Amino acid sequence: MPGDNQAHSGRLQPAGQGHERGVHLVGPTTRYDTGGIHCANVSPRLTEWVPTVLEQLREASIEAVQGQTSHTDAWRASASILDKTLPKWHSLEDTWDDATAEAVAYTQAITDLALADSDAATTSRYRERRHKSLSETVESVGTGRGAVNAGLGALVKGPVALHRELDPTPRALTLVLDGPAWAELTDRRTGVRALAAIAVLADGFDVRVVASPALQQELARRYPQWSAIHLGLTDSRDRSPNQGHHSSDEPLGPTGTAESVWEALTGLASAPGKRRLLAALRADTGRTYANLTEDPGLDIERGTIGRYVLDLESRGLVAIDRRREHNTVTLTDLGEAAVSECLTADCELQHPDQTQLEHSLTATTHESASTVSPPREASMTTPTTVESWLASTGDADEGYVKEIDTHDAASIHQRFTVPAERGAVTLVDDPVEPFDDGRVSYLSHHDEECLAIVQWGGPLATLGRLAGVLLSETALSEILTPSRLGETFANIHGGTGEITASPGRTLRRGQQVGWFSEDEEVYAAWRDRIETVRDTHLARLSALSDSTDSAARGELFEDLHGLVATATQLYHAAGVDLTLTVRLPDTEPFVQNERKRADLCDFIRHTVPKQSVYGVHSGYRMLFERRPAKLKRRLPYDVEAGASMELTASWVIAGPTATTLQTAITEALRDELDTLREAIVTGDEQAPSLSVPVRDGTTYASIREIVDELAAEYDTGWTSRERRELTRCCLRSFGRDVPHRASPYDAVTCLIRALDNPRREWEPAVLRAATTLPSSRFRPDLPPTATKLYAALLRAPEPVGRQELIERAGISASSYDRRIGTVSELPRIRPTTVAGHRKWDAVTQALGCGNPTEPHAPRQTFSNPSAVGHPSVASTATINALGEQPLLTSNRSVGVQTTLTSGPLTHRECGNHRRRRALRRHIGQQRKLHREPHAVAGRYRLTSLDALSTPATAILEGGPTGPDARSIAREITTQATTHHETND
Repeated sequence: MPGDNQAHSGRLQPAGQGHERGVHLVGPTTRYDTGGIHCANVSPRLTEWVPTVLEQLREASIEAVQGQTSHTDAWRASASILDKTLPKWHSLEDTWDDATAEAVAYTQAITDLALADSDAATTSRYRERRHKSLSETVESVGTGRGAVNAGLGALVKGPVALHRELDPTPRALTLVLDGPAWAELTDRRTGVRALAAIAVLADGFDVRVVASPALQQELARRYPQWSAIHLGLTDSRDRSPNQGHHSSDEPLGPTGTAESVWEALTGLASAPGKRRLLAALRADTGRTYANLTEDPGLDIERGTIGRYVLDLESRGLVAIDRRREHNTVTLTDLGEAAVSECLTADCELQHPDQTQLEHSLTATTHESASTVSPPREASMTTPTTVESWLASTGDADEGYVKEIDTHDAASIHQRFTVPAERGAVTLVDDPVEPFDDGRVSYLSHHDEECLAIVQWGGPLATLGRLAGVLLSETALSEILTPSRLGETFANIHGGTGEITASPGRTLRRGQQVGWFSEDEEVYAAWRDRIETVRDTHLARLSALSDSTDSAARGELFEDLHGLVATATQLYHAAGVDLTLTVRLPDTEPFVQNERKRADLCDFIRHTVPKQSVYGVHSGYRMLFERRPAKLKRRLPYDVEAGASMELTASWVIAGPTATTLQTAITEALRDELDTLREAIVTGDEQAPSLSVPVRDGTTYASIREIVDELAAEYDTGWTSRERRELTRCCLRSFGRDVPHRASPYDAVTCLIRALDNPRREWEPAVLRAATTLPSSRFRPDLPPTATKLYAALLRAPEPVGRQELIERAGISASSYDRRIGTVSELPRIRPTTVAGHRKWDAVTQALGCGNPTEPHAPRQTFSNPSAVGHPSVASTATINALGEQPLLTSNRSVGVQTTLTSGPLTHRECGNHRRRRALRRHIGQQRKLHREPHAVAGRYRLTSLDALSTPATAILEGGPTGPDARSIAREITTQATTHHETND
């Protein structure tokens, strides 16, 4: 919260006569003043001002409790209050949700404070700590940082319900909106949540909003329905209905016109789930979130339901009654008009004017009639501000796993997956923003790639978050599906799961997939089992998160490690490339605090090596397992000379100074990789090597790899010189505190935006794309106002003068005078004279970079297939190219070796880890990159099981059969024959 953000309580007594609950706009033409509790600089991020409001409200709440209860015992007093605010709070039939639990904790805490001796807090250290703890509970309710991290529901059931029941007259609460913060907001979801919080407070208070005329116009433009309903900016300017919509006996007025109805539906053309939800609601009957979740016609998850409802509420289409035990949703008059006039029977959008036309009025002169399309959203062409969008997670009780579902989700997906290296731990310096609720994780999947993003919450919590997101309902419904795995898991490894006649046995004994007995070898049975295991472990995590029971926590660590390894092995078997990103919003504690650094390093050393595989064999079980019972339950295998393992997931650790942890992480992994099983160390048992590179993702080499990969994916025809210049451009534009380092995330984002809009030469196109980033992320080496000037010049289509440049950059004249000298020294900025006036221009020609519209050079043919393909499942063969005969090679050194690479990788080394992505792109026309066949499928021609009894060479496709080929075939033959000899 800004330093000048102040709040004061004003007069604590209830507001005087004439005050009513609701949202009221304060202005010279209204009858409302800025009385009561006062909070200044209210920004769109509710976590910055709601705690301040609760802090100032605390004394008023204490006064209300003292005036209403006759009990002297705090527990009895709180129980009597809860009987009024939450009538069924003590019911044994209903389970509390997070909002109810936090509201009960709030009520008990405020009652304790109200009935405690005013001097008790200073009589002892215990009472002092107790008083501080109670105050924190009171001031954090409903902010996502309270007792159980509940959201706005706790605010409704806690302080809002308390004051609604106990205050005879609504108390005035004045909120002064921070105009610049609202005007500069790029993520609409953040504003929606803040406005929802204001509406929630209006259920119990006389909320008075102070906003400048310019801000009122901005709110009316971006949130038209909320502004019309709560602030009356298109109707009466001093009236707001309590329920968030007009009563049924009132005319809709201007907001009830066909155009207003159609405007409220803007953007829903690409949101079929929200349209189905809208059609399922009624104006006269409320439906709870649970009821909507169970509706088979909707097929929407509980967490998604909550987000959809909030969006529809911000449009004025639905109203949420938050006063009951469970929130209920109804249609507003506007929503009812939208359903009846703009939604077809199939929940498709149709302009209301179309429904008024008679089909026989005029016959179409064309072969097919045209349809009216909804207006294009401006936001569809405005890039998402990624960090603030991700940080606005909402509340975990609305869903612990969320999808990246914004309009440019594909480019955001690439932003986080392209910098990752297969089989490595990549460290990225990036100023990541903390999530509103750290328990929330993100899942994104495109074709054969999956991305999971979690926020660090300590070793145990982070393990739980990884398990929760990888085996979430979304993952099981859209990624680990029966169509991808097979009803009996026969589709694993590109369809080669049938080779051993028992795909389940391959998963169970080969890849050591847990909780997978013979009874779970049918998909439906496995899914029921894994969902039960997941829910059980996450419930244990919740119970043990703050526990000091080291034995119970140790058991949970072991089980969660097994669950995460099970998940990554299944993704690998399904042919899905997996990237796991762990975000550290604040890396300073890891640098300065040895204990915190050790926790992170121990997490990496005990987690990353477990996600390894050799062919169809668990790497951890081959190298590190010491338990005899586990070692006996393995598939037999042969190890080729010099063979190596691969990781089942790519790992990224991102934070402001994450690369400073490289040495500590490298040493931790080295220590772990040195703990091989004794039989392997002595040479009695052969095993492939395991290498886990720890790389700096911000170096010149790393940025160059990104440029090379995107050049290959988009078929740009960039020459070596052009790629070098673009790499240097990225290092200059997205550099951080360390010289010659840059954020790979911003580099990917801007390169993709430039490629999607190839209107200029490449380097200027990248720079123009960089101006869409927040000013703090573009040229951070310059003063902020200089960056704004530079960005404004790059965006300008023609030379601009002093006054116009000041307006474009949004800075003061004095700032311009101080910084124009700095900007003029940049290589691309040139002074010019137009009609006798001095102006500034940004040079649009790039030195050494070609024009994207010129013919491309012939595309390079890769001689190293591993640079573009997938490593072999058995790590013994590679594939030259799509559609060619497999060329089996072996160029690895002989012997068993466990190695670890630290520091930046060379281009050649990184090429061995790099895999190509398969995402849809637009370059002139839409094209899809072909994904190489899964390594096993590419190496074997599947035949009947009878063929396994023939010589091993019968399995291989044409070409000479060397020792490597015979070993591969022998491995599969051994698995098939031993299946009948060994019981599972």
